[in-house]
Amino acid sequence: MGATDKSLPSYCDNLQSDISTAINENPKAFVHSREWNKIMNGDPVQINPALGQGFKIMTVNEWSAAWKRNNDFPDCLSCGGKHTVEHHFSQTWTRGKKKWESEALCMDCHMFSWREYCDPDFLAPEEYEKAKWDKTITAYADKVAAEEALMP
Repeated sequence: MGATDKSLPSYCDNLQSDISTAINENPKAFVHSREWNKIMNGDPVQINPALGQGFKIMTVNEWSAAWKRNNDFPDCLSCGGKHTVEHHFSQTWTRGKKKWESEALCMDCHMFSWREYCDPDFLAPEEYEKAKWDKTITAYADKVAAEEALMP
């Protein structure tokens, strides 16, 4: 697993907790969820702007043709097949901690495999800043309370 260049860290190396998984009939990730419903109903979907314009009724294979396989997690969680393509991947690295999520479509059984990971002590930048400010405010409030307790 991981990056081909061993000097580069990979999102799936040195994991400190378990990967959460789920199997779904529909995409869990918001991206493509509306199009998936249209594909399954036989309704037209928007053509990839890089390939043309307008709308078209597409097969699952045609619609997902541009998606690539995730070689780190090629297995379908539903049927065990290796004919999967990833339609969603998101990762966040901050202060040496990581969080990521991935969803792949199995081209054999048309089920979605969701994988999600978060370091136990991961904090998003806004959560980290809030915790830092809360600590500062609490320390200041404790200092003021101690000074007031010493006043006659």
